[in-house]
Amino acid sequence: MLDRSQNFSNSSPDPARLKALLAGPEGRALLRLLQADGGAGLRAAAEALRQGRPEGVREALGPLLAGPEAERLTQELEAKL
Repeated sequence: MLDRSQNFSNSSPDPARLKALLAGPEGRALLRLLQADGGAGLRAAAEALRQGRPEGVREALGPLLAGPEAERLTQELEAKL
């Protein structure tokens, strides 16, 4: 599995582009995976972000993104950014 902690550059993607990607088939499938625990991981990740703890985001989302399907989807989405 790739280490996703350093995959993104310092520049933020265009919000409209992100919204379009998340509305597409890969984005919807990834969001379903991220909600597999009833949204608890996403809520914990959001709270960690509010607290300025990026390691908390990785802890919260790591188990949800650990499988091969999540890996494939994130690679496809990253390629489209």
